[in-house]
Amino acid sequence: MLPTSEAEPPLDPVPHTETDPDSPPFTPPPHITLPSTYLSRLTLRTQLPSDFERIAEIFNCPIAMKHLGGLAPPDGWTEDRTPGLWYPSDIAARVELQERARAEGKALALVITWAETGELIGVTGYARMEPPGTPGRKAELGIITDVHLVSSGGWKSLGTEALHAASKYAFEELDGVEEITLATQQQNEEMRGWSEKVAGLTPRLTVEEWGHVAWYGYTREQWETKGGVRDRLEAKLERLKSSSISI
Repeated sequence: MLPTSEAEPPLDPVPHTETDPDSPPFTPPPHITLPSTYLSRLTLRTQLPSDFERIAEIFNCPIAMKHLGGLAPPDGWTEDRTPGLWYPSDIAARVELQERARAEGKALALVITWAETGELIGVTGYARMEPPGTPGRKAELGIITDVHLVSSGGWKSLGTEALHAASKYAFEELDGVEEITLATQQQNEEMRGWSEKVAGLTPRLTVEEWGHVAWYGYTREQWETKGGVRDRLEAKLERLKSSSISI
């Protein structure tokens, strides 16, 4: 998440876009699919209505969501709701906000699917982006994957492949993005391990209302430089080609 204000929930990636109640119905921007991932195992694309039930299923897993305490439906957990229980209608409302923000260049929400079968296995993308034209434009990258893949030990390899593709797309295709940021709770050992050991990032810890949050970031220069973030991720993916990991 972009460290813009301590009044904002650090782990709730729903971007809020003001709309005029008298405005015509919203038409989402065109559906996009990112170029093939490094190992060609995954497809990253924008969300479709047919995804909503599966995304809700992933969000309803307490293990997957244990480090994302700020995540909530757009209307929040009202008194008539069970906190943590997502419905496909919640995902639909969330996606509409994300797509409105995408139309303004302020977000890019994606799903992760197996390239071979089309099975949806997670979500990723940019929860918040500074508007196009902002000097040093920042984009906040995140990922949530199916808990069964996490428990099987496959998260790091899938995360590396997905986040490599999302980073490459941001620096090469999104107008003016100069820095990618990530945030997770300090006790999230999986995400912190990926950020520090795989990507080679240095954490910046800060205390927020929601607990200890680890911030990470890498600039275009850190991505492109020899031995930098891109090279580290691609070296990891090259090793996976001959590894015994099968997921």
